Amino acid sequence: MEFSDRDAPYPCLEIVENEQHSRAKVLTLKVHPPVIGAFSLLRNTLDTSHHLPEWSSTETKDVTDDFSGNVTTEKVLLLKSSTHQNVVVAIPPRRDEHLSSWRVPSSGFGEVRYTSGYWEWVEDVLARCKETLDNIKTYDAIFASMFTYDHNENVLQAFCENWRPSTNTVSTFVGELSISLWDLRTIGGLPVHGSFYDEVIPSAKELTHVDDQGKSFLPRSCSFLFSAFYRLNKGAINEVSFREWTKFWFRGQRKYAEPSPRTSKNRTKPRMNHDPSGNIDVSLPRTEEENAPFVELGVEESFRDETYLAAFLACWLCKFVLPNKRADCIRASVFKVTSLMAHGEIFSLAVPVLASIYRSLRDISTSSNLGACNTLLPFHYVYGWIGEYFESYFRVTRPQ
Repeated sequence: MEFSDRDAPYPCLEIVENEQHSRAKVLTLKVHPPVIGAFSLLRNTLDTSHHLPEWSSTETKDVTDDFSGNVTTEKVLLLKSSTHQNVVVAIPPRRDEHLSSWRVPSSGFGEVRYTSGYWEWVEDVLARCKETLDNIKTYDAIFASMFTYDHNENVLQAFCENWRPSTNTVSTFVGELSISLWDLRTIGGLPVHGSFYDEVIPSAKELTHVDDQGKSFLPRSCSFLFSAFYRLNKGAINEVSFREWTKFWFRGQRKYAEPSPRTSKNRTKPRMNHDPSGNIDVSLPRTEEENAPFVELGVEESFRDETYLAAFLACWLCKFVLPNKRADCIRASVFKVTSLMAHGEIFSLAVPVLASIYRSLRDISTSSNLGACNTLLPFHYVYGWIGEYFESYFRVTRPQ
């Protein structure tokens, strides 16, 4: 596979299997300046920063002792905020008329849908790559993608009606609450600390060249992912579906059928849950069929585990963690991050996920036509947050 850079009419990465063949398919992917890595773009500091020169202030308050009831005057420390100025009380938002006729669009706002072979692939990756996934703080987050997430539309409607996009909070009878980075860590298992999540197509130079010490700018697995994307890509839209990506990389046995369609509203406790059991078996040596994708791409034995994990992480990020408007499709722009993750680098995934949730909830709460709203977000994290704080879920049994 040949990789090359082209500058006109815009910077792009060109991929072709055989440059000498005049009719060989050429895949062109637009390149944006990266924020991380050896070729990162130098950015000037913004003058409109929300950083505070002082994080707190000291004021005098009357404090009542819990036991004696005596009132004393003490100095207390108050934390400042860059976004909340002179806020005295939280006023519940007015119910807008456009939310009174609530209807979830066909996209389900990005609700995770069944993909043949994905649950089996998750089980295989968790068994084969546990040590690496533990090191990059994503084992639990990936384990969570092995299940479906039901919701009650009445609860979801109430949540969106009371969401305040100006402060990214929801008004409740106890005051304002919000989804935090720590919530995404404890509920969703997403790492908060780590490298900046930078989703861009790398240049051919970054993809294939080495530095002065002879070290590759990116792991070898990254170029293998682009090679697989080239082979699976059909037509001029530069897309590969989750189904095609999973079918190419995971050649193991399929054992989970597509769940039966669920009703739009779950008003009562469901009788049975048909998700996987969550039991992770010990991994076995790969069969000849399971090694077939590596042979087809020319992946050496020493790079197979890392490439396999990077390919899965690409599907997991696009499907479960950060879905976007190109639903049900792999984004080649995640390959740089997933190859670095498979190589052992930790990325701060909670930050972009929280930003995606805040932005999408603003779009939903201010939409004039919910039925036509095409915003997508990882809503299962919102479902989990609602369930954690408002106990809106039931415990169900699984079939034996």
